[in-house]
Amino acid sequence: MNRILALLTFVFVLTGCNTNAGWTPDPNEPRAFVTTLGADTVAVEVYTRSGDSIEGILVDRLPYTHIVEYAASLDADGNVTNLQFTLRTPEANPAGPAGSSARISIVDGQGTVIRVGGENPDTVMVDVPAGTLPTLGRADVAMFEFEQVANMLREGASQIMLLGANGSAPRINESKVVSADTVSMDYYGYVRLGWTDESGQLLGVSGAATTNKSESRRVEPFVVGEMAERWAAMDASGNGIGVPSPGAVVAITLDSANLEVKYSQPAKRGREIWGQLVPEGQVWRTGANAATHFTTSKDLSFDGQVLAAGTYTVWSVYADGGLTLIFNSQTGQWGTVHDSALDLFSASMMGSDRTDSSERFVISLEDTEAGGSIIFDWDLKRFTLPFTVN
Repeated sequence: MNRILALLTFVFVLTGCNTNAGWTPDPNEPRAFVTTLGADTVAVEVYTRSGDSIEGILVDRLPYTHIVEYAASLDADGNVTNLQFTLRTPEANPAGPAGSSARISIVDGQGTVIRVGGENPDTVMVDVPAGTLPTLGRADVAMFEFEQVANMLREGASQIMLLGANGSAPRINESKVVSADTVSMDYYGYVRLGWTDESGQLLGVSGAATTNKSESRRVEPFVVGEMAERWAAMDASGNGIGVPSPGAVVAITLDSANLEVKYSQPAKRGREIWGQLVPEGQVWRTGANAATHFTTSKDLSFDGQVLAAGTYTVWSVYADGGLTLIFNSQTGQWGTVHDSALDLFSASMMGSDRTDSSERFVISLEDTEAGGSIIFDWDLKRFTLPFTVN
């Protein structure tokens, strides 16, 4: 990969830089992308396509800054037959994880995965059908992979499989052509839309319609020098982005009842929250990641409706400035899995305005004279639901 990595190191996207108004993507220049989550830049990637090869670098800040250098070889039909990559932490964060590398090759219907370093070094062989795409296996899709899927769809592929470096059997990627310039791709549970120009160059990828709201845009290649080192130094000093939506637990004992809420805390990141990030009139997971769980050791009453002692998931619906809380009997699921048939009952929360903005979504439990309250704070809104212990 050394042939082009020296060039790519200096052809990244500068955070906050503006692309020239008259710039038009050139298929012969490096493809540079910046990925944002709200107001935060969370990744940059640049790669080149030349004949039968793709080479590039991805700098990802989540949950810590790391650099992925990759190179892929394509066969005469444009399918990736070999993908090798290395992952390392920049020197500015000496406490970061040690580096690792992997190679995925596909020959005559068999995939070979070789992992070196990291937590699980191994060599694994799996059967793979035609049209299988080796991937970096990252939580957020690499742009070169999305462009490859788009190209395969344009060439008439009906089923695309993804093979990651973990050595598991390939999984179906639910991808399809949406319109003349738009494709959709289901990447490890997140459905994104990507669009291309007439020549097939990827121009951007949007997760706006998903629970993962990241946005990726192609921009004019720009020199940034030591961007990865600067981000890594921020990690080392405790000022990095970290986990986008960290887990949290709030617990309280009141009137001899032990109460606990387990949830994840998404951040505002400069975005519009109520009616936008929290959708208008739709069931919201009430947090992020896994479904939010509520446990009580005693029966509780919410405006005459009784919640028996036990563990439940809680969901909510924001509409017309108000929030309705829903208790559901299903537990252990991800936050995108809501079965309305298992809803027990719902209760309207009381809304009020905050004088200061809460950057993260916060759930709290409060002891009151009448019993207790469940409180949600985010942005400039507070929602409260009182209850009594039976």
